Amino acid sequence: MDEQLVMMKHFTQALVGFNQSLKQSLAELQGQHDRVSPIWQDEMRRRYDAVWGPFQQHLKRYAEGESQGYVEFLYIKTYALERYLYGG
Repeated sequence: MDEQLVMMKHFTQALVGFNQSLKQSLAELQGQHDRVSPIWQDEMRRRYDAVWGPFQQHLKRYAEGESQGYVEFLYIKTYALERYLYGG
């Protein structure tokens, strides 16, 4: 069980890092979109936006809300496992 606790802690930290990286990448990508948007107005752009728009919304919803819920869940479970293993 000690190994499980260590793995949970590593996974939690990896998820925190992933979430931060995702937020940063989304912000940078939005900046790129904002720069190209005035000059890229063709049929390909409309097809791109049709695919990208919904995907971006899912990513944004995860990055700005759901991600913290997953991290919080892992913190709670890690705390419970620590209490089980070491008392307190």
